[in-house]
Amino acid sequence: MKTSQTSSATGTMMGAIGGIGAGYMLWLLAFSIVDDNAAVGDWAPTVLLVSVVLGVCAALWGALLRRRGKYLWSGFVFGLPMLPVVLTLAVLASAYF
Repeated sequence: MKTSQTSSATGTMMGAIGGIGAGYMLWLLAFSIVDDNAAVGDWAPTVLLVSVVLGVCAALWGALLRRRGKYLWSGFVFGLPMLPVVLTLAVLASAYF
């Protein structure tokens, strides 16, 4: 019984690290695409909105995957929107304050 708990915790942690890395790469991709085409005030709210929508969908999907026992994928999905939301908020704070 203890082995399955360690396995699920390890899988969740590995998935979360992968999700955070993938979220960062997606944010960099979105940043590089819109940075050439618009000012920060124009694109940052859109990227934030997309990131928040992704976060809500990821929370629902991650809860479903966790209930099914797919801990690696649930960790990945929960970690995916973390950095895009935080980094976009940081860019908005830097631009407006």
